[in-house]
Amino acid sequence: MDDVVEKIKKEQDVFSKAKLIRFLLVEKDFRVKDLAQKLSITSSYLCHLNRLNNLPDIIVDGYYSKLVDISHLFLISRVKDEKKLLEIYEKVLADNLTIKQTEELIRAAVYQVNSKGSFILEEDKTRMSREIERKFPGAKISISQTRIKTKIELEIKGDLEDSSKTAKEILKKLTE
Repeated sequence: MDDVVEKIKKEQDVFSKAKLIRFLLVEKDFRVKDLAQKLSITSSYLCHLNRLNNLPDIIVDGYYSKLVDISHLFLISRVKDEKKLLEIYEKVLADNLTIKQTEELIRAAVYQVNSKGSFILEEDKTRMSREIERKFPGAKISISQTRIKTKIELEIKGDLEDSSKTAKEILKKLTE
């Protein structure tokens, strides 16, 4: 086993490395976490490399022809449906997509999530929080965002009577 691990560490070609990783994971029943630790890489990166084994030859050829880079491959390899995977690959090539554009394309195709628009500015979050706290003493709001969701968390401090009253007031304002 140690010979194969050393071979993986020295291997320069990502697809050869991916095949050796697959061999250890599947044939020798290594756990991802343990193999990643032996290779001094993260489990996430090891999974990225392992997924390269699932790519069709045309995409592998595109990598060797320098039509796409390894970051594109890591993203594209997330797509399980081969037809969709090839469609995405063709779009990446046709439109010369950046990594970010490829990531958004895959997010839309696989998860049906489009990340259009912009984040709420920090100063706007702060202003909204202060306004809520001013109108409803004891209430504290936190706003967090990712490209696919916004989470607004409201905390109301006080005994059950006061916090229930404040919660009802806020909900009433929201439904007006």
